[in-house]
Amino acid sequence: MNTEHLHRSKGERPISLNSYETVRLEKPQAGEDIEITVKSGVIRIAGKQSNNAEDITLAFACRADNFKFHYPEDIEITIEAITDTNYVVELISEKGSNTSDAIMEWIIQLHIVRHETNLENRLMKFFKLLTTRLGKRTSEGLLLEHTLPHARIAEIIGSTRSTVSRTISTLRKSQRIYIDELKGQIILPVE
Repeated sequence: MNTEHLHRSKGERPISLNSYETVRLEKPQAGEDIEITVKSGVIRIAGKQSNNAEDITLAFACRADNFKFHYPEDIEITIEAITDTNYVVELISEKGSNTSDAIMEWIIQLHIVRHETNLENRLMKFFKLLTTRLGKRTSEGLLLEHTLPHARIAEIIGSTRSTVSRTISTLRKSQRIYIDELKGQIILPVE
């Protein structure tokens, strides 16, 4: 579900989104960066150039993240709720700010994943990145409490949906990953 309203919060109230609902993030004024504080859930930060119809995944954020970034030039940013989510958007002044750029950190990590030549290894690196950054450690392994559609995974890792589906099936058969379809969870066994 898409909603067309814009964000312009000064941290006054949390914004709530249902799973897979998206909203556009308004560009801040000159001299301001953005800080997103996720109170609950997981969000996907996507970018779209005005002349390109498709959006690309730039980053993810969850409750554990302090997600500060500079709004990239010539890109429209959208927030997509991967799970039911509550978050706050604050505008922060760049002056005297020691802001690391969380989007750039994610882009570098996703770039490294995408350039793995073997698709099984690429998928495993991607799942490991997600489970380490957005999941939690359990006795069974690293747990990601939500799944992404195969088409979204394909967009992120530079493949096709059908190839991703076949490769995930292979990884499941070889017990390198476990997917609980009913709960929508992925577990990477501890090695």
